[in-house]
Amino acid sequence: MKALVTGINGFAGSYLAEALLQSGAEVSGVVEPGTSIDYIKQIAGKIRIFEADIVDRTIIEKVFKQAAPSHLFHLAGLSSVKDSFDRPQDYFRVNLSGGDVVLTAAAAMKNIRVLVVTSGDIYGDSLMSGELVNEKSPIRPRSPYAVSKAALDMLASVFFVQKGLEVVIARPFSHIGPRQSAKFFVPTVARQIAEIIKQEKKPEIQLGETDIYRDFTDVRDIARAYILLAEKGQTGESYNICSGRRYHLQAIVSELVKMADIKINITTDPSRFRKADITDMHLDNRKIKEAVDWEPKIQLTETLRETLAYWLQQPVKKG
Repeated sequence: MKALVTGINGFAGSYLAEALLQSGAEVSGVVEPGTSIDYIKQIAGKIRIFEADIVDRTIIEKVFKQAAPSHLFHLAGLSSVKDSFDRPQDYFRVNLSGGDVVLTAAAAMKNIRVLVVTSGDIYGDSLMSGELVNEKSPIRPRSPYAVSKAALDMLASVFFVQKGLEVVIARPFSHIGPRQSAKFFVPTVARQIAEIIKQEKKPEIQLGETDIYRDFTDVRDIARAYILLAEKGQTGESYNICSGRRYHLQAIVSELVKMADIKINITTDPSRFRKADITDMHLDNRKIKEAVDWEPKIQLTETLRETLAYWLQQPVKKG
């Protein structure tokens, strides 16, 4: 396999690159100019890196010609639900317009399979129904981020139907692990606990709403799902990638505090509450299990332990 990964220096992209290398693939990646490559520095000598703005059609076309991939993994995009309310135009530009540029470049290639990564967030209000959500559930986004990903999802289907592009659509739900940005729930908790352990802050952490249920999957299991779908997924089809389990956020916090083995005061910060938050979800992952024989292998406690260890390894703050 000759793989091209957009957003290769991101959280999921870096793990996907490592998994592809382990599988014996030849790997190239697209990174946005000026962004950090810290997540892939340990494999930088084994991959080919292209700097390109994802919406620059001329540059992206050149990247495809030079990389000549047999498989494209399109992960590049903006991913913060919260930030999307302040910058909706940026999200539509990068996630949708950027997706169009990448898909158009792929469609000009011969013998290429494409995995387009959207998001489980596109189901939106359907996740609040109390019913089991599968790939046929209504798409009802609740944020500009989710709207941009829903549009990308539909655009990928258009390229399959109208241009014959061999596209498989991945709809991942929350994935966690070491290296994830502290903008997200699990790493923000782990980071604060690590700072307390290192005596960088007093034994108190501030959180938003925690009476919420989420479906979490280790990012390494997500990366494995991407590869399986790219290789064996049915083109034109979409697949939920999730554990199929409900985890209470309060229980996640308690488990991380237990791992730290210190007394910590938990406080609630109303400014962190989000109207767009999904408070519960029931997810169906039977389609991907049956299609490519995938299921999560890494237990949540292992992921939490490694995430906390990652933040403990980060340099102590100065001053």
